[in-house]
Amino acid sequence: MRTSNMFVRSLGVFVPDIVTVEQAAREGLYPAAEIERFQQIGAAVAGDVPAPEMARRAVLDAYERWGESSPRELDLLLYPSVWHQGPNGWQPQHYLQMHLLGGHVPAFEIRSGCVGMISSLELAASYLQADQRRETAMVVSADNHGTPLVDRWRMTPGAVIGDAACALVLGKEYGMAELLAVNATTIPEADAVNDGGYPLFPPDATVGRGLSFGDRHEEFRQRLLKAHGTGIHLTIQKTMMQQVEQTLDEAGIGLADVTRVAFPHGRREDLDGQMSWLGIDEDQTTWDYGRRVGHCGAVDQFIAFEHLIATGGLVAGDHLLMVGFGSGTSVAAAAFRVLSTTPVTKGSVTRGAHA
Repeated sequence: MRTSNMFVRSLGVFVPDIVTVEQAAREGLYPAAEIERFQQIGAAVAGDVPAPEMARRAVLDAYERWGESSPRELDLLLYPSVWHQGPNGWQPQHYLQMHLLGGHVPAFEIRSGCVGMISSLELAASYLQADQRRETAMVVSADNHGTPLVDRWRMTPGAVIGDAACALVLGKEYGMAELLAVNATTIPEADAVNDGGYPLFPPDATVGRGLSFGDRHEEFRQRLLKAHGTGIHLTIQKTMMQQVEQTLDEAGIGLADVTRVAFPHGRREDLDGQMSWLGIDEDQTTWDYGRRVGHCGAVDQFIAFEHLIATGGLVAGDHLLMVGFGSGTSVAAAAFRVLSTTPVTKGSVTRGAHA
């Protein structure tokens, strides 16, 4: 989807302190033999800070940086989430309404896995474009994986799981970056990649079954072997390339115009494949940052975006491409053009200045 007149007003983050793999290895949590092999550096660990509270802090950070408006002036709140957020039967967006937004802001939780932030941008942009009176939307996501059902150090062989939150304010007319295009799709035949062959009922969490992607991916691999292969991995690669090509075409740029590509924070072997598919080098990716904080649910590409802006990795005129994958399997891409490395207020630009 070509997203005309859509701008990132501000980015806010909450990234807790890093626990290194060396520290985790000393505590018997991470295999010492895997430190050099997998090249992971650490994971952001939130302790007992609830995910919705992490989200609240990210929202406040976004508005403190922007300094122009109030969360209560939003037209929409979307809260993508991956892991459990709080009590059963309770929804995290209501926590933000209670503590920040008030009840008049339409607010929805989005459950589309680790692709949730990118796919929610498409929903938010569509919502704003549907009515000229709507001005701003927020997409915010947070996850704290430090629960008894997750072993962050071993859940995915070759990767570690972190905790973080990010809030993005999307608005019309002006901003620090322009959202040029965004697309998301699903590969239904890959539904079984992460189900582990477990029954759909009763749900895992209700019977205390933990989450191990390593075990689930191996189970799926064995299923493929018995079925003599299905070509599903080739389908995922092809779909990713289609999403990237469509997004860049709609954005009016080519891959050669892209300064950085933000992938999910994961295994080095996955990154090598993704770089090969796109024909890019490691220094064009966010690998070095991602291996320091871990895979943080739906926010990986967005906390990397904020990090690049803060450290000079992106400057005005640069283009950022985000590529996302979600269990199920869903694939998404988004393209941005950086306009400023600091939040832009309405009074500092003239109407149509970013057109």
